Amino acid sequence: MGIFELFKKLFRQDKAEEIVIEKLAFSEIKGWIENRIKENEVKEKEILVIIREKIRKFGKEIREKIVILESVNIEAKKEKEEIKGIVNNSRKDYVKSVENFLENLYNLEMDEFEDSMKKINKIFLDFNKSSYKNYERATILVGKEMANVKEGLKVFSKELIKTFDESKGVVDSFKGTSLVKSKLDAIQVIDRTLGKISETIPALIEDIKGKEEENKKLLEEIEKIKRGSNYLERLRTQKKIESLKEELKSDIFKLEQLLDFKALANFHHIFEKEMSVIKEYKENFKQAFQKDNGENILSLLNVAKLNSEIIQEKINSIRTKIEETSTYEREIKEDETQELHSQIKIVVVEIDNLKIEKVKEEKRDEKIGANKEELIDSLKQELGKVNVEVI
Repeated sequence: MGIFELFKKLFRQDKAEEIVIEKLAFSEIKGWIENRIKENEVKEKEILVIIREKIRKFGKEIREKIVILESVNIEAKKEKEEIKGIVNNSRKDYVKSVENFLENLYNLEMDEFEDSMKKINKIFLDFNKSSYKNYERATILVGKEMANVKEGLKVFSKELIKTFDESKGVVDSFKGTSLVKSKLDAIQVIDRTLGKISETIPALIEDIKGKEEENKKLLEEIEKIKRGSNYLERLRTQKKIESLKEELKSDIFKLEQLLDFKALANFHHIFEKEMSVIKEYKENFKQAFQKDNGENILSLLNVAKLNSEIIQEKINSIRTKIEETSTYEREIKEDETQELHSQIKIVVVEIDNLKIEKVKEEKRDEKIGANKEELIDSLKQELGKVNVEVI
């Protein structure tokens, strides 16, 4: 015997009843859920009390039947001793199964209605499985008394099914309310997230404004410095240095064109050191000249008697301009705007990063807001299933 069809029965369609729509403002949903949960908990406790009372009553009745079953004198039956032995053992095992069944029901922890239904159903199934063969064997000689016990179990099973069936509304209400609560909780989590975003975006806007103002002040400071006498003097010196470098470049090129490297090489060709100098100058005249200030090439020219007044004048002019350039470079004042330009680069990067973060937060706000709307629609649908309309 069992309650195998328990769950099918619990979810069968009830007869049509008049539907009353309850209207709630969105702000009232939380209170409605709390009240519904409290109501369901009270109903659940009442149902569990009823079930426990049915178990107690059933236990008393079934034990009375067990006493009668155990009092049957199998030895007095006109049957083979072997058969009587099998029946007697089967009766004992069946009674033991019934006692275990009752013990499991008595000790069952029932804190939540639907979970208790599942546990009771399992107890019935386990009992059926463990007692079936013993019941069939014992009925060979003890049919009436075994049938009375079975009938008692059947009656108890029907009463539980009836109780469960009548409590279907509590089960449905629990499920519906739990689902509504989970969706409302999710919406509240989203609201907290949106609240943080609504604080973050204005803060980012203020940070951007602050950095832009900082950048503006740095630019103004640079312009102020550029109007100062020190900066203007530095610009004049810088231009003079650049002009001298251009003249040096031109003079060195002209000097290189004046030199007869072929004749110079022919004169010094037997001397490795001198040829090394000639090769160095020929490959990169400017670099070689700046390296030794023209001393080596001038020495080779003098020895080979290939120097001339125009070459000497050009070398002297180049040396003079190199010295002047060095002097100006030593004396030029530090660019006071350099540090400010470095600061501006950092500030500009910070502004860009803040703007990117702001865009991310705005997109996040938009996406989460859309999710919230979908969740609200879903919440309204679930409330509609329990005859509640959100206004």
